[in-house]
Amino acid sequence: MTLHLSHGPCELALLPEIGGSTGAFTYKGMDILRPFPTAEVDASAGPLESAGFPLFPFSGRIQNAAFTWNGHQIELEPNFPPEPHAIHGQAWQNPWTAKKTGEASARMIYEHTPGNWPWAYRAEQLFELTEDGLTLTMHLTNTGTETMPAGMGWHPYFPRHDARLMVNVKGIWRSGEDMIPTEVISPSEDEDLTIWREVDSLSLDNAFVAEEPEAAIYWPARKIRVDISADPVMSHTVVYTPKGQDFFCVEPVTHSPDAVNSTHGADVTGLQTLAGGETLTGALHLTVHEVAD
Repeated sequence: MTLHLSHGPCELALLPEIGGSTGAFTYKGMDILRPFPTAEVDASAGPLESAGFPLFPFSGRIQNAAFTWNGHQIELEPNFPPEPHAIHGQAWQNPWTAKKTGEASARMIYEHTPGNWPWAYRAEQLFELTEDGLTLTMHLTNTGTETMPAGMGWHPYFPRHDARLMVNVKGIWRSGEDMIPTEVISPSEDEDLTIWREVDSLSLDNAFVAEEPEAAIYWPARKIRVDISADPVMSHTVVYTPKGQDFFCVEPVTHSPDAVNSTHGADVTGLQTLAGGETLTGALHLTVHEVAD
């Protein structure tokens, strides 16, 4: 089932059964996010081929799919072979339920029952189209009784074309070949995103600490700019610019990868803690501008 939303020049398609993914987001018919392939093109396509998917109850990798929490050893299932790590939680690989709340809004919900992630939680996404963009409000609720580590984020895919990127960052998490960050340092000249950078010139797969959770993407040939802003709880931004691909990612998230195993404190990693019944909430906004010559 695909849900279709519209508001003025903005249209949105949602794919609840495919990990709570977004299928498309367009402005005046132009793709702001990379569109999901149609069933005729690839019937096996999943969240990794979508326009974007949610990250609950954590973002990024957990090293070797294991960590210790309140004296208990937690063993997760590696879910991104051949890597030995767990990545992005469970919600993106399970079906969600969805309901339109208006012509321009819809809510998607995923209920997690304890398994190798031993805490029950509810993940929610509320999508609301505006005349010039999209607001996504995310909620993560601990529906159990035991305190759990918590985080969330959104993993959108943007079409590359001739894109330029600027992100208000102050630090970068440096990772080894295993993609597990060990330290946060000042970005090098090649990693500085506080000025406009051509996406094709970048080679990044890193989490950045955001000075303010905001970024901007500009496609000169299409004369379109998208501003991305988020609530302060979205204290990190992941930037992924794979060489030779027709997309790139700018992901607002609440914490650094492997935050549950980090030697740094939560004030650095952004890791949240939820007691039973508590909810973590954060919103992000995509605002589209037409740029004159």
